[in-house]
Amino acid sequence: MKTLLIDANKVRANVARIRERAGNALIYGVLKGNAYGLGLLEMAELLRNEGITRFALTDVEDAVKLRENGFQEEEILMLRSTTETDFIEKIVAYNLVGTIGSQDAALALNGIADKHKTIVEAHIKIDTGMGRYGFVPGEIDKIVSFYKHLSNVALTGIYTHFYSAWNSERITRQQAARFEGVIEKLRSKGIEPGLVHAANSSALFRFDFCHYDAVRIGSAITGRMPTKFNYGLQKVGFITCPIAEVRWLPKGSTVGYGGVYKTRQPRKIAVIPVGYADGFCVEKSHDSYRVRDTIKYMLSEFKRGLIHKKLYVTVNNTQARVIGHVGMLHTVIDVTDIDCAPGDLAQFEVNPILTGNIPRTYK
Repeated sequence: MKTLLIDANKVRANVARIRERAGNALIYGVLKGNAYGLGLLEMAELLRNEGITRFALTDVEDAVKLRENGFQEEEILMLRSTTETDFIEKIVAYNLVGTIGSQDAALALNGIADKHKTIVEAHIKIDTGMGRYGFVPGEIDKIVSFYKHLSNVALTGIYTHFYSAWNSERITRQQAARFEGVIEKLRSKGIEPGLVHAANSSALFRFDFCHYDAVRIGSAITGRMPTKFNYGLQKVGFITCPIAEVRWLPKGSTVGYGGVYKTRQPRKIAVIPVGYADGFCVEKSHDSYRVRDTIKYMLSEFKRGLIHKKLYVTVNNTQARVIGHVGMLHTVIDVTDIDCAPGDLAQFEVNPILTGNIPRTYK
């Protein structure tokens, strides 16, 4: 059976690097997307054991799952600003920390908290360029009024999100300046904004100017940040799957859709039931569509095509070349020089977030 194998020791090593880099800043473990594909409950438990007890999520059902599986005391920050009644009801019922990014969201959260005769914690979201949730910096008077007049919401933090920290220090500094401008204006009016946070994984490791009181870390835990440096982090998560068949192909045999690969001599091949439906040979979409970045991506793809970049799978501690196109659920590898048999495990390099419902196994 194919499995996404996760080495807990690598996660612990990554957490140690994150903690070293964060210094005195608090750490939120971002567990959205099933903990970046590594398993929500398993990763939350591992992080808690490593001393990280603040989590950040986008989907409220994930927060409910944590609460109902023993995570009662941990802070859970919901990163979505919304007026959706069911979402807010769960924030109140499960003692979550909400996000307020609009007047309507503020009034909705305050109203439902008032209905239940309780006080709900929330953080203010500032939109410094991401364009999703948040008040723009010019709405300072509105932000001030919420700190002063929301009777059933305790505003305990304020944050923004960097949209280009992985590739642009200039843009990130501009965002940080806008954000800090809001903080300064609040304090000039006698308002303490609470916990200040902005840095994601890329900002944490690339820059020193924006760690503030806390950092929100997701991809760095997996060791798969969208940067060209690994910063001492280790990649976490690999698919393992038994070889289904081993056979010899005669000279002149074609392999895979399109028949683009043809054997020049007899080759021993292994067939493994893993393919692009499992995330193998699949890449996350590009994060930037600026002209210069698009040209860079095109040149990179052109170069890769010219040099015929090869894919490899590990079998019995030896790299085996992938031959032919990777199929939806099958990959063929050349094992002519490898001693292997059906049932031996092959290991595939994949991004865990793209692996769908493959069972997770921690070791």
